[in-house]
Amino acid sequence: EFTVRWDPRQGGPVTPQDALRELRLKASPPSHFEVQYFEFTAPAELPAGFDAILRKRLSAGEAELSFKLRGSAPLPAQPTLKEWPCPLGPTRDRKDEADITFVEAGRVLTAYSRSCKVGSRDADLQPPAALQARPKGCGSTMTRLRSGKLKIEEWKMADGSVLLEASRPGGHDEASMRAFERQVLQPLLALKVQPLQRSKSAL
Repeated sequence: EFTVRWDPRQGGPVTPQDALRELRLKASPPSHFEVQYFEFTAPAELPAGFDAILRKRLSAGEAELSFKLRGSAPLPAQPTLKEWPCPLGPTRDRKDEADITFVEAGRVLTAYSRSCKVGSRDADLQPPAALQARPKGCGSTMTRLRSGKLKIEEWKMADGSVLLEASRPGGHDEASMRAFERQVLQPLLALKVQPLQRSKSAL
């Protein structure tokens, strides 16, 4: 996935609606989410050099828990994604990704991740007791708009800051990277966006 994030106080569009309008793209109806991050006891088999992130997301009365491993180098070959024991319990909703964040034209940061999710129609869905999860401060809210495969999200963080993110899936190859840079990054830079290096979970 290719991503660019910015703080609207530093320049650029201030809402997802503004961003898509400036990009001359048609927006889908917005989706709204509440997001809670957790402090927790990470599994003992955590790969060296990887951080673990635990998150709960609420939308339209339904809940989703996600567990993610994130690091700056590719994951070890073993266990494979299929063999990996998801700390949330048995689930087929799992994936490996390379997350490529543009921090300026021609310069990117690459993070590698493995994640799994479980969902429920019960909004009170809680992490497994073995993780000893504790909510990390207040929750955040997120509003998402789509235009085709492009997503633009507005994150209102627990500390009061606001972060906008434009992202699009693509192959981990030069052609896909240059297409995102040409079609998304460069138009946003022309709108005075100043890309950030930090992720949402680091705020």
